[in-house]
Amino acid sequence: MTAPLASKLAALMAARVVPVLRYTDAATAAYAAEVAVAAGCATLELTWTIPGVTDLLRALRDKHGSALQLGVGTVLDEHQAREALVAGADFLVSPALATEIVDMAHAADALCLLGAFTPTEVLTARRAGADVVKIFPADTGGPRHLAAIKSVYPDALLCPTGGVTQDNMGAYFAAGAALVGIGSNLYDKAAFAARDTAALVAQIVRTREAAHG
Repeated sequence: MTAPLASKLAALMAARVVPVLRYTDAATAAYAAEVAVAAGCATLELTWTIPGVTDLLRALRDKHGSALQLGVGTVLDEHQAREALVAGADFLVSPALATEIVDMAHAADALCLLGAFTPTEVLTARRAGADVVKIFPADTGGPRHLAAIKSVYPDALLCPTGGVTQDNMGAYFAAGAALVGIGSNLYDKAAFAARDTAALVAQIVRTREAAHG
């Protein structure tokens, strides 16, 4: 692993909780991103499903610089991977075994997280060179499923995503998760609808403290 990749992986592991921003408009995603940054998050995942996601990535990079590690998620093919990397993504995340994007990411000194659910899929992701294996959807199997995966791949870096919350993330960490991805559950829905930034920041701070506790 190159020095830039090792540095990015260390930063990803240090995050413990990665906000996964999946919104139907860029303005809402940008607001969610700024709330997360205000709460101390230094790593964000922007999903490809956000309209103009690469423009949003560039805007966040221009504003926050290299202090903010930005990834693009829901990457399904080489075209999407290329667009994300050209925009400056630090890591790519796929919900599936899009193994063709691993070498592309590494060539750009970007990390790659491939999605898997079964032991066979985890093995395939690891053989393809994935830096982290995203266990998705996490809540289908829950922490017990993750623990079973970890028992046969003890050195694998696993990131459960999908249904993870502040209340249940401790069980995932206890089961062997290296970090977790949390989507809309990271934001109180009423506070988000009201754009109550202070309440949202406080909520995310509590989540981050619990993850690092």
